[in-house]
Amino acid sequence: MSFSTQWKNFPRFFHTMEKLWPAPSPAGMGGFGLLELLAAMAAMLLLAAILAGAMPAARAAAGAAACRSNLRQLVAANLAYAADHGRFVAAAADIEGANSIRWHGVRQGRGFDGSKGPLAEYLGGAGSSTWVRRCPGFQPEAAGFESSCGGYGYNALGVGSEACLPEGGGTTVGMRPPAIAHPAETVMFADAAFLQGAGKKAKLIEYSFAEPPRFANGGTPWPSIHFRHRGRANVAWCDGHVSSETPERTGARSAGPVLGWFGPDDNRLFDPF
Repeated sequence: MSFSTQWKNFPRFFHTMEKLWPAPSPAGMGGFGLLELLAAMAAMLLLAAILAGAMPAARAAAGAAACRSNLRQLVAANLAYAADHGRFVAAAADIEGANSIRWHGVRQGRGFDGSKGPLAEYLGGAGSSTWVRRCPGFQPEAAGFESSCGGYGYNALGVGSEACLPEGGGTTVGMRPPAIAHPAETVMFADAAFLQGAGKKAKLIEYSFAEPPRFANGGTPWPSIHFRHRGRANVAWCDGHVSSETPERTGARSAGPVLGWFGPDDNRLFDPF
């Protein structure tokens, strides 16, 4: 059927539609007319479009809020662990040996079993701890060495070890809580990830350390703090509060997935003194 034929038939179509949805009578006793119905449908479509556009932002905000809750629970678990053991949990208790124990789990085959980690019992047991150790805003792009940390990194410099102590303390035990001079200004946990590989083949994997701007003995590590929540990273501090931080610096290699550091370009937020 040609366009001209279709156009000639349009008045007949409109007349048929008016019979199905007649206009209101002069006395106001009729139902909706065609124009009113079309206007209502347009309003509903507009509302649906607005809601559809808002959904990603709402999901991201909910994920960031759940992440902050997880971080608070991790801090509470570590504080409870320290109350029982006199020290915070070690970031990597045997990093100089078998290298199979982390704060988040014990190595089983190629990955880590979080249900056997030193903090699991303080996070409600094996099952509950799985959900706490999983940031809802992070989906690893590949399997990694640090599986079961769930996108959270630990301050291994000044909380999970004594590597930062001026007298050259050991690295296999956690700090004593009284040694943290400024708990509200010392990072304990943060959103973290690691970029494995290079170029287009690079993929984000789980990584269990929140790297400071400088190694204890000098040098700059690859950044691991992950600004995954709409350009921000959630950070849990040693006094239990959680903040949302923006990146101050990113390495050229890590600018794409936004891995970097917040705060000053030194270790004052990671050192305990």
